[in-house]
Amino acid sequence: MEIKQINAGANCYLISQGKNGILIDTGMSGNEKKILKECGSKNMKLIILTHGHIDHIGCAKALSEKWNVPIAINERDLNIVRHPENAKIKGDGIIKKIFAFLSVLSSKYSKIDKFEPTVFFKEGDSLQEYGIDGQIVELPGHTAGSIGIKTKDSLFAGDALFHIVKSSVAVLYENKADMLKSVRKIQDMGQCTIYYGHGTPVQNKKWI
Repeated sequence: MEIKQINAGANCYLISQGKNGILIDTGMSGNEKKILKECGSKNMKLIILTHGHIDHIGCAKALSEKWNVPIAINERDLNIVRHPENAKIKGDGIIKKIFAFLSVLSSKYSKIDKFEPTVFFKEGDSLQEYGIDGQIVELPGHTAGSIGIKTKDSLFAGDALFHIVKSSVAVLYENKADMLKSVRKIQDMGQCTIYYGHGTPVQNKKWI
């Protein structure tokens, strides 16, 4: 399996086996050409959104139409895909609360091309149908429908964990109790490489 990280406001990941590829997250609007170039001639099978925040879904419509592939998400995040202004973002401490407030404002006023996911993933769903040896893990907390993609040696965690200044649990969340439960779930996965929505990869560890 090959993994390519693409910086598009948030991280996107092209994961491929042979000629087949899927894209995890699509970054912010305006990065379509960059992502298309990075994915090259791969036979793209699917776009997976780890959650519905605008910095992860901005190019979804354009890429889906270009590749003629479906867009997948967990159904519990469908509301914020359809209505980004409904995103509920919280944080601890003054700096994170300010960051959360600015993120909510951005969700309300940023423009993205509307789209409708047609594939709805849940815990344990396989990606074999799309040519990839991996499965879905539900990681609610950052948003209600946050998901990750687990392969043999890797976890694509979306924003269930952050690595901006340092590696940490999600600094912004919708439900803190659920977020911490998801972090413990990741801890229990043992040795694997964590690929973040923001930041560079690290090895799994004890997070809390």
